[in-house]
Amino acid sequence: MTQRNYYQILGVRPDATQVDIRAAFVRLTKLHHPDIVGDDGDLPWRLQDVQQAYRCLSVSASRDAHDAVLAEAERLHFARQRVVQSRLKRYDRRHPHALPRRYRRRRWPLILLILIGVGGLVSLHLLA
Repeated sequence: MTQRNYYQILGVRPDATQVDIRAAFVRLTKLHHPDIVGDDGDLPWRLQDVQQAYRCLSVSASRDAHDAVLAEAERLHFARQRVVQSRLKRYDRRHPHALPRRYRRRRWPLILLILIGVGGLVSLHLLA
């Protein structure tokens, strides 16, 4: 299961101060509170997410634990990405493929100029 990013829920940066976190919490609580917005099916869940994020980020120890979990998730993500990239490189070495179409198109003008130049030299040589 992936860890929820409480910074994204509150809309603050990971280096936000406690004042910034509190201000975001108050703003989002007013925005999603059922007494203000009425009875919308999705809004109570949003308010619960905001409250949970604030509870976690307002306490220093739980915020540090949350940061550690996010850092570990990011490290694992990049490790998986490196594994996939190495597999793709091995596959590409074993299964060479044609150049992409745009590279093939760019070579034609050069080849055409060379052929015209060689053709011109041959015709000059034949005339002499």
